[in-house]
Amino acid sequence: MSIRWTCLSSLSTIARSSHCASIANKGTLLLYAGEFQPRKPVDGDVHPEPRVGATTVFDGGNLYMWGGRGGADMTPLDPKQSGIWKGQISQDEVVWEKLEGTGDEPVTRSFHASVMANGKLYIHAGCPTSGRLSTLHSYDLQSSRWSLCADAPDPARGGTAIASVKFPTSSSDEEVIIRFGGFAGCQLPTSTPPPLDIYTPSTNSWTTVVPSGDPEQGYPGARSVHGLVPLSTSDGTGVALLYHGECEASNLGHAGAGNFWDDAWALVWHEGALRWKKLILAGDSTPEGRGWIPSTSYTAPGGNTRVVLSGGLLSSNERSGEVWIGDVQL
Repeated sequence: MSIRWTCLSSLSTIARSSHCASIANKGTLLLYAGEFQPRKPVDGDVHPEPRVGATTVFDGGNLYMWGGRGGADMTPLDPKQSGIWKGQISQDEVVWEKLEGTGDEPVTRSFHASVMANGKLYIHAGCPTSGRLSTLHSYDLQSSRWSLCADAPDPARGGTAIASVKFPTSSSDEEVIIRFGGFAGCQLPTSTPPPLDIYTPSTNSWTTVVPSGDPEQGYPGARSVHGLVPLSTSDGTGVALLYHGECEASNLGHAGAGNFWDDAWALVWHEGALRWKKLILAGDSTPEGRGWIPSTSYTAPGGNTRVVLSGGLLSSNERSGEVWIGDVQL
């Protein structure tokens, strides 16, 4: 398997990291918030507060944003600011509406992970006012109700990535949530071969599996603030795609840049089990290693996944304004 990267644009006006990105039905890339300078949220003429470390998901019709923090002290926004915002896309603008919620609403935080699965929005892990979390919450878009789900396996973490996937051998239509990586004072996971955590909504339970490695390249390295998206392939074996992220944190914390991966790994179904496959670079161009990026992708005509890599923090401590497309090929 291979990946071919193409740089679509590079604009200083969209340079940022720790931002939100989603792709609308018509192929429009929607960028929101983030930071161009450390701890200074990118301003914007929109209704929700400017923020860093929030997440957005797109359900095929609307955009949903949750969480984030703002200001030099990096304090999570209060519930009125950081609750669920629904964005309706109308021609060239996004019209925001604050949604109400009942039940076990998650505490405010940033650098969490979110995903849409089985018609519900899931919020996982992240950084509250102090420390890190292992919690998982779901929000039912029909009933506007929050529910506390089973905690994920420790350690608690920020900067992790989750994806909603269906295993090729599954007999049901249920989507499960997979998790890889994150930061807990060190890059995760800490063991080799690296484990993969799986949440099954119907049983409200987590399991941990260890996919086999690439026969030639082994396993993906520990990382955080990386990309993880569902992987669709024409042969039906694709499960997820893992790419880029931070491999070594800066000694300046959030104010500095660490070292970053520039690789991409496919999680595939092989002979009845999960296996990692490192993607070969096709073509002559590739995005520089980076992290603090949102996970963004869509399925192209023909059934293969296209990854959209926007912005990110580089090892030079500069924010990128590039937009790359990565085409996964068998």
